[in-house]
Amino acid sequence: MHRERDYLLEILQELVRNNVDFIVCGGVAAVLHGVERLTMDLDLSLKMSGDNLKAFLQVMKKEEMIPRAPIPAESILDPDIRRAIVEGKGALVFTFIDTNNPFKQVDFFLTEDNGYEQLVDDTTSITVDDMTIKVVSVDKLIEMKYAVDPIRDKDKRDILELERLKELNRG
Repeated sequence: MHRERDYLLEILQELVRNNVDFIVCGGVAAVLHGVERLTMDLDLSLKMSGDNLKAFLQVMKKEEMIPRAPIPAESILDPDIRRAIVEGKGALVFTFIDTNNPFKQVDFFLTEDNGYEQLVDDTTSITVDDMTIKVVSVDKLIEMKYAVDPIRDKDKRDILELERLKELNRG
């Protein structure tokens, strides 16, 4: 990972250090699979157990990250509140930001479609900086990118590049 993105690596290290069960998705997953592109935010699928979410919140606090939405971070511990956010706001992710660094952002999926339990069997382990992390598989990442509605140009580029990398690895 490049110097300007060290904060992504720091967040991943803290998550591993604090034994948070997570799966890397989105642009960072694409980069870890070999796609050359710049990404600023970290998309995660978290195991939604209370202990895991508490460990995640400790990492967010250590990283000086707060919810983008004007609600207390601890709100995510309540499954009813998470469900209300999805149903009432149509939110697919819950975002934490660093108000001192607008590029430092962590999104975690709120919906079961991209939930930890749904994705965990569709992951690969990738070693980064002496730590092993779960990353959504190339095929599942392509499927997730196709599911973005409306599909964005960066998702289309990622899909093309991921398909190309799949072909290279087959050959």
